[in-house]
Amino acid sequence: MSENPAQLMVEVVLDGGDTNELDALTRQLWMEMEELNIDSIERVSNGPAPQGTKAVDLAAIGQMAVTLAPAIIPPLFELLKSWVERKPSTPVKIKVKVGRRTAQIEYDPTRTSAKDLEAIMKALNKSVKK
Repeated sequence: MSENPAQLMVEVVLDGGDTNELDALTRQLWMEMEELNIDSIERVSNGPAPQGTKAVDLAAIGQMAVTLAPAIIPPLFELLKSWVERKPSTPVKIKVKVGRRTAQIEYDPTRTSAKDLEAIMKALNKSVKK
């Protein structure tokens, strides 16, 4: 594990998407993030399912806790940027939390230009490094 690792919460949220699609997209992003030198990626759990319900924690689908060296944060943000750009018809929100700082990237290819997305990524990267 890295010395002084950063803890990030990454959440993929589909507007109007179903849980199967969200789960598939989350798994795809997870596999791509594993290619970076990340210490760990874990599913986020909101606790046990209520009695009498299915064991799947639907509220946690799309949520990942990521532990990585601070030096890996810029490559991770570049991966996230690339990942959402490859979804031309699907608006995607990615929430990143580092310590007490939280930022959200909201990318809708029909409303956000590549230049706007680049500015968002730079601002997010600066806010996380402070």
